[in-house]
Amino acid sequence: MKLFVALGPGDIVAAHRAQIAKEPSTETSIIASGQLLEYCREQSIEALALSHNRRVDSLRDGLLRIENKPRLWEDATGWRYHLSRIFYGFYLGTRAWRFGADMAIIDSGSAHYFALASFRLMGVPIAVNFHNTLWPNGFEPKRLIPRSIRFLDGLFFRWVAVGTIGVSPECGRQAQELAGQGLPFFGYRCQFRRDEFSIHHGHERSPFRVIFVGRVERNKGALDIAAMAEKLRDRSGIPIVFEVCGTGNALPELKRLVQEKRLSDRVIVHGRLPRSELFALYSRAHAVIVPTRSDFSEGLPAVCAEAVLFGLPVVTSRLSNAIPVLGPAIMEAEPEDVESYVGAIRKLAEDNTTFLRLCNACPELARQFVDRDQSYPAALDLLFAHQFPGWKRLKTYESLFSRIG
Repeated sequence: MKLFVALGPGDIVAAHRAQIAKEPSTETSIIASGQLLEYCREQSIEALALSHNRRVDSLRDGLLRIENKPRLWEDATGWRYHLSRIFYGFYLGTRAWRFGADMAIIDSGSAHYFALASFRLMGVPIAVNFHNTLWPNGFEPKRLIPRSIRFLDGLFFRWVAVGTIGVSPECGRQAQELAGQGLPFFGYRCQFRRDEFSIHHGHERSPFRVIFVGRVERNKGALDIAAMAEKLRDRSGIPIVFEVCGTGNALPELKRLVQEKRLSDRVIVHGRLPRSELFALYSRAHAVIVPTRSDFSEGLPAVCAEAVLFGLPVVTSRLSNAIPVLGPAIMEAEPEDVESYVGAIRKLAEDNTTFLRLCNACPELARQFVDRDQSYPAALDLLFAHQFPGWKRLKTYESLFSRIG
């Protein structure tokens, strides 16, 4: 079998070289490209994997061909942006056809979905891997161009796609809303290494430490943290401290707000931390905040999984799509409502019963993120078994994961 995959913006060539060399991972989770490529090796699948990373590079490893090749007009806006994503969809279809692929799997965000209809023209069955939803949960597109794209994408999912996989139930719900219930969806969970996480509930909860881990962007809600900290400074009987770990375009603006509002004792901005220091940050924290805004189509943030693996409650809204998966460990807030987030954080900090109830729910919820039967390769196996009658699924995925650094 020949499999063609488009894997998004990561540097998959460098990642695979590091995996071959058995270099220690710098990532908290087990990287998706590593899972996919080792699954292909395990199943003797000849694979061509592409990313649109800016660093042009390629690698051949037995049956695996891996390439970084950037998209045309990667940073374009307006009509050039849409043209870029349409061209890339046709480019991917052409590459899959030239490779002689029996199946293609395209990561969400790679191209406009309707442009992937080129795969049907090329005679290559295509499935989509959702790392993100089609639209923010509860905020369907209203403007003309997004609505038009959604209509065209719906035609792709109804008439072209043979299946979908994805990181959260909301991904499947939205795809099936566009395509009808007949479109198969196989969910999976991001995976982590066992025995790397420890739970610390006994440490002092004053100050109450809330951490933000991820890209520091406006649409990820990072700037809302300053507004929350300012309100909590005057309202909570327990000092509440936010610690921000990550980099992004909004980092300078967040630092400016912290200085302007004199919040340096309430908002600590770390930037990107090495893995060991990030784990230490989790270990001294009391809760994790994921304040995604309505202009970002979240899938299911890995930080939510990391939170429950460390036994920490998550403060978030439906926009993270974590509630159906991690509901008993979540203190829910309303989307983009600073006051609602402030109330949720105060409840956690000041109500010991609520705090412990959410913490105690974490160990059971965490199991799915170290359960290889709920992994990306397991979802691939189900997808291929649906598409190819007689496909022999793996009995276990443990040997596959043992090879991933």
